[in-house]
Amino acid sequence: MVLKFGPYDLDPAAWELRRRGKPVRLERLPMELLLLLVERQGTLVTRQEIATRLWDPNLFHDLDNGIHTAIRKVRQALNDSAQRPAFVQTVSGKGYRFLAPVTLAAERSPSSSNECVAVAVLPFENLTGDSSQDYLSDGLTEDTIAALGNLAPGRLTVLARTSVMRYKRSEKRAREIAAELGADYLLESTFRRDERSVRITSRLVRARDEAQVWSENYERDWQSVLQLQEELGNAIAHHVEYRVTSKPAAAPARYTTSDPDAYDLYLRGKHYWNQIRPTALRRAIECFEAAVSKDPSFALAWSGLADTYSVLPVTSDGNPADLWQKARHAADEAMRLQPALAEACASSGIVAFWLDWDWRRGEQELRGAVARNPSYASGHRYLAHVLSNLGRHTEALAIMANACRLDPLSPALHAVSGQLFYQAAQFGAAEEQARRALALNSDFWLSHLILAKVCEQTQRYAAAVTECDTAFQLSEGNTEALSIKGYVMAQMGRRTEADQILKTLLHTAETRFVPPYNVALLYAGLGAPDAAFEWLEKARLIRDVHIVFLPVEPKWHALRGHPAFRLLLERCALAVSEVGGGAGTRTRPLRSTTTERKSARKSVSRLPTSLGKHENPA
Repeated sequence: MVLKFGPYDLDPAAWELRRRGKPVRLERLPMELLLLLVERQGTLVTRQEIATRLWDPNLFHDLDNGIHTAIRKVRQALNDSAQRPAFVQTVSGKGYRFLAPVTLAAERSPSSSNECVAVAVLPFENLTGDSSQDYLSDGLTEDTIAALGNLAPGRLTVLARTSVMRYKRSEKRAREIAAELGADYLLESTFRRDERSVRITSRLVRARDEAQVWSENYERDWQSVLQLQEELGNAIAHHVEYRVTSKPAAAPARYTTSDPDAYDLYLRGKHYWNQIRPTALRRAIECFEAAVSKDPSFALAWSGLADTYSVLPVTSDGNPADLWQKARHAADEAMRLQPALAEACASSGIVAFWLDWDWRRGEQELRGAVARNPSYASGHRYLAHVLSNLGRHTEALAIMANACRLDPLSPALHAVSGQLFYQAAQFGAAEEQARRALALNSDFWLSHLILAKVCEQTQRYAAAVTECDTAFQLSEGNTEALSIKGYVMAQMGRRTEADQILKTLLHTAETRFVPPYNVALLYAGLGAPDAAFEWLEKARLIRDVHIVFLPVEPKWHALRGHPAFRLLLERCALAVSEVGGGAGTRTRPLRSTTTERKSARKSVSRLPTSLGKHENPA
């Protein structure tokens, strides 16, 4: 999504301002300010809102001078005048207003432009006759995608894994697959493997006429297969047309192990990771841990370990008190070993978002991941999530749209896109994205959960209950679905059933971990704010990942003005507090008054001194 005003294009996803197609240099803080002004086009943006967006409220800044400098640089970039403004108007003593009309610029398809070529790496075909080797087929596919993504940023777009894996064993013609994916070229590969060697045959097919423009056979001993994707990448770049030069730079090194057994374990770990089920994720941890045990310098395996530890509390009711420090350690090891690796940057940013609650660091590291590999869809996805939770919805949705273009057939990305539209209070678009995800995979539980949230907000309560039941069943018992169902029952006036669901959650918590946030949400639905705040405080103490949704979840709107709510956000050190929710939400520093603090402390004074099984050992 590119925003257009006057002769300028503002591309939030690319972090770029262009005048008649030519880039205009703009530093980070002025760019942040311009994005804020454009998002709020026609309305007053106060100096306090600018300060909150641009600077950490916990650190000292010369705000007056800083804001004047940032405004001056924005005006310089736009050739604007303070006396006769066409774009940025000063509202004396108040703030600033963006005057120019803002529209969406028409997007150009990569296949019809001279700017970027899209390549789809189709699943490597396993010719061994042994289905147990499919993990190697999938791993070679995924790592070739990643290696190509690093090759020519801005000139070569590589479609992401989830979309291409749908064509495994497909009999569709190359032209048909390319049309569905929006690809200019397809890379088709097969592999055979014996005890000592692997043989790979690859060919590059031009989509428009299905012509083979290059092919090659590679036979390597297993020890040297680790570098094969780099050879493939350089060969492809040499033969792809348009702006990929005839003398491309070598692909940046990705592989950080010389141990083929460690690499094999890493591929097995990725195979389990991509299933995103509780049992499979725990198998992934076993594989990644074994890989780093064999080679402690294997950055990609450390990154995979960090990602798995981080996602368990989100999707599988994993206890963050047990997983937080493990996730941070693994991410730090990946960054220490290979700080220029996109996966390492993304892993560190993901931990910062879900578990550290350091969203500024998360944004910085995820931007680094996207800059290092613009084809890395997961980097775009999590960057969009951070920005959305910060209330920067226009920017977040633009970046999320990029992720969906990179992986157009991914149910997970469309579902997460639905979540971000939901957080921006665009419920129609949220439902559209969730249903698009279900069209790709009707059993994907997260899509049903997001539909339940939308139905609750649009008062279609019976449909919300049905979607919650489906999500609970398909997720292997994720208690968030149960919590939302109880909340909906309470909204329908069916308190007896809501109370029964609450009892079920509390009983379940006696034998396995239940996120306290889910219990708190149900208490809020039942109109019991004191109990809700008690359980939210428990959630804070154990680092419950669901806390990150407090600023943007509409269900908390009734309690958002309560002093205890503001104190909770301040204790969590979240970057902003949302007022009202939705796309037009304003932000302000998380600072409570003395009176608010005293009132809030009374609301949580009855908290137990110990959380038992759920107590945070840190």
